[in-house]
Amino acid sequence: MIIRKATISDIPQILSIYNYEVLNSSSTFDTRPKSTEDFLKFFDLHSFKYPIYVVEDSSKLIIGYGCLSPFSDKEGYSITVEDSIYIHHLHRGKGIGKMLLKFLIEKGRENGFKNIIAKICTENQPSLNLHKSLGFVEVGKLYNVGYKFGRYLDVVILQLNL
Repeated sequence: MIIRKATISDIPQILSIYNYEVLNSSSTFDTRPKSTEDFLKFFDLHSFKYPIYVVEDSSKLIIGYGCLSPFSDKEGYSITVEDSIYIHHLHRGKGIGKMLLKFLIEKGRENGFKNIIAKICTENQPSLNLHKSLGFVEVGKLYNVGYKFGRYLDVVILQLNL
């Protein structure tokens, strides 16, 4: 497996991974699948400082992706980023998420960020466990802030001080 910067030609595979989560999980609070145009906007927002990275298997199939994003558009928060990681549902439990999160943490350090924040639905225990295993600590909980699949959802906020 390799991790590399995403290109525009990767968007169909990335969208497939993301839209599966939109339709089948609470790992995102999006409720409608994203279009190529939607993702092009997201792609454009991730400049040199915030690139999207993909994980490819030996057959060049994208099996996961992730990125760091600005935590806020206010300048005072420029030292803090938020991580996002999505692994293809057929490739979970193989250490891909851990490899990608370690990579993003290192990129965060290289870029001089001081904190990485993760906002994770309480139903997403694998992601909570992954982040905690790499040193993220729970710093808060937001109750009933999301609504998906006919139920209210809570979010745990985790922080890693770099």
